[in-house]
Amino acid sequence: MSNIFDGTFPVVYPVIFVVLAFTLGAVIGSFLNVVIIRVPRHEPISGAHNRSHCMSCGHQLGTLDLVPIFSYIFLGGKCRYCKAKISPRYWIVELVTACAFTLSLVFLGLTVWLAIAFVLIAALVVASGVDIDRMEIPYTCSIVITVLGIITTIMSVFIGDMPWYDHLIGAVAVAVPFGILAMFGAMGGGDVQLMAAAGLLLGWKNIIPAAGIGIILGAIGGCAELLSVPRHVNKLAKEKSVEIAEKWYANQKEKDVYVLPEKTEAIYGSIFKGKSDIEAECMDTKCWNGTPDIDELNAMLDAELTEVSKFGISIVLTNEKVTKVTCKRQVVFGPYLSVGILTAYLFGDLIIAWYLGISGIV
Repeated sequence: MSNIFDGTFPVVYPVIFVVLAFTLGAVIGSFLNVVIIRVPRHEPISGAHNRSHCMSCGHQLGTLDLVPIFSYIFLGGKCRYCKAKISPRYWIVELVTACAFTLSLVFLGLTVWLAIAFVLIAALVVASGVDIDRMEIPYTCSIVITVLGIITTIMSVFIGDMPWYDHLIGAVAVAVPFGILAMFGAMGGGDVQLMAAAGLLLGWKNIIPAAGIGIILGAIGGCAELLSVPRHVNKLAKEKSVEIAEKWYANQKEKDVYVLPEKTEAIYGSIFKGKSDIEAECMDTKCWNGTPDIDELNAMLDAELTEVSKFGISIVLTNEKVTKVTCKRQVVFGPYLSVGILTAYLFGDLIIAWYLGISGIV
């Protein structure tokens, strides 16, 4: 580790480095906002015909509208052209990325680990943003972190900071318990992939505090999220989902489509901002006589559950009837896991040493 404040450089240089890191982070954060919005929609993120524009009036934004962090402040959080409110999420992402870049510089110095940290931060910010917006973590983010893990594993062979196999153990050690949690619906498959990639990057020792921090923050934030859902929305989701599932299955039976005798089928998906996303691929075709109309089920849920957002739904059916319907608010874990991963990357060794110290082990 190369501390930029250890006297190696003249006093003015560390200040310049910090300013540059903050500025670079803010600029990258501005770009990540575009990625978070456009990638899930399969829209291009660059090109002359894809310039940044107001989401309300569609007016193309000028240079003064795109200064990271400061444009939002100077414009009072409103579009210069139509005066529509701009989501504070834009400048928050820019500020968080800028602060994370600066913190990484201060604690890692001008090293190759800093370059890895910058890429890691970008991947985690995108993963968190998309997870908040769409309740999914892009595979690309996990792939990027996996590539970083492969690089650090190769580097460990030459640098010797930890045995190379510690990285492999880290990936497996976290993937197994998180995979079990995913099987019981405690988290999604994207969370498992993200943590497995992080385990490869951090190694088995540092992935432990990463997982611990992520789970603790997730529990706290998850409780806050669940308590924030209006009671009438929970009641609506519970009652209407049962009613719709039973009506839909009755419609299928009228078309001579039903679950075969002695078979049990489970259909599951999510409802985000009043839009149902139950995929036909989740069904076991061997359980059915005929092909059920999943598009009809999605349309029925869309029409009745317009107020419901970030809910997971599952429907269990037998030959005779719908036996169980669950429609509950889902907790987004990606942002909390991301905080844990970055914290462990920067301070993992310090956290482990602190814990061993207070526990009296060393």
